[in-house]
Parts: sequence; structure tokens; C-alpha cells
Amino acid sequence: MKPTIDDEPLFAPEKFAILAATYAGAWGIVAGLTPKLVPLDLSLVGLGVLAFSFGSFLHAVTFPITDAVAEVWGPKRARFLVYIGVTVYAFASLLYLAAVIAPPAPDWPHNEAYRAIFSQAGRLLIASLTATFFAQLLDVYIFEKIKTATGGKWLWLRNNGSTAISQLADASIFYTIAFYGIIPNTVLPALILGAYLVKVLLTLLDTPMVYLLVRWLTGKWEIKGDGVEVEAKTGP
Repeated sequence: MKPTIDDEPLFAPEKFAILAATYAGAWGIVAGLTPKLVPLDLSLVGLGVLAFSFGSFLHAVTFPITDAVAEVWGPKRARFLVYIGVTVYAFASLLYLAAVIAPPAPDWPHNEAYRAIFSQAGRLLIASLTATFFAQLLDVYIFEKIKTATGGKWLWLRNNGSTAISQLADASIFYTIAFYGIIPNTVLPALILGAYLVKVLLTLLDTPMVYLLVRWLTGKWEIKGDGVEVEAKTGP
């Protein structure tokens, strides 16, 4: 008898486990990368050099996975994946903050440097966690709406459309919570726009990954139904 989640047949359980582990692992890592801000030179579009959270680059891993899962198993299982990732992210964040409070080993010379980074990271982590949660759920919702509207055609459209819209929400929520009151309000929109432009570029680059994941999972480049229907057609 095959494993089930919510009494629904689990198509390709081993492959789903690999995707779930990769997704959860990415969100476990991002908690340590979020406080690292790197320069983002957008002088070509008139925005100058802005700060960009290095953890945002992991969106290139997480969004293709949720889109592939939504394509194969539907929105319910994609949301289940989001809940797992957010839980892992929250747990990892709490561990980082607990480590700030924990006493250092005698003569360890880097405790103050560690504290200087992560004692100020609480607001960034809360911002990232909030933005991630809403953006990922929005991505799944829009993906399914586009899939229904197009009759299951044009995977590239629902992948790019859902991620582009949800990434705008992600950038807006993250940078507003993280930097409102810290940087001038006149600079904040430019920071959000700059981060969003980078995220849109990553969205365009992740489309081939989504196609490859769907092909790996089902043997097809896109499917009109869900994994249960594919399983019924292809057999065990």
C-alpha cells in the first residue's frame, strides 16, 4: 500500500521526499544567510548601489520546487511543502538567536563578532520569515489559478506569472519590515524595486529547472491534471 497524505495517493513518493528534503534544507540554510547583505549595483537602471540579502538567492531553489510540486501534485501538497519549509526556517532562526544568548567557550575570540551579526538579525529574520510565508502561498495560489484558466497548458506562463507576482510581494514585505524607520522612506521604494528586478531575473532563469523537475517526476514536460492522474495512465 502506498503512503498517503490526507488520504490522497502519493505519486512518486521517493522523488517527493527528495524535493521536500531539498526544500526544507534550503530554508534551514537561508536563516544563516539572510543577515549577510551584499551590494546590488543597479546603476544601469538609475537605482545606484543597493543592499541585497544574500539569502534571497536561495529563492532560485525554493520557487521552482513549489511550482513543480504544484504542477504534479496540486496546490494542497505544494502548501504542505511551504508549511514544512517555514517551520524549518523558524526553528533554525530560533537556534541562531538562542546561540547569541548562550555563553561562549572560554577564550573563544569570535563571540563578540558572532553576537554583533546575529543579535541584530532578529528583525531581518522576522521579515524574511513573514515574506517567505506569504509569498510562497501566494505563488501556489496564482500558479493554480493560471493553470485552471489555461486548461493545463503553458507551464512557462504559470511558472513565470506566479513567481513574478509573488516575488513582488516577497520583496515588498521583507524590505518594509526589515528597513522601515532605518533608512529614509524615499529610499525604501528603490530598494524594493531593485531587489524585485533581481528576483524577476532569477524567475526567468528558473523556468528550465521547473520543466526539468516536472519531466523527472512524471516523464512529461507538463501535465493537465495531477500526479494521481499521471499514475493512473503510466501505471506503477
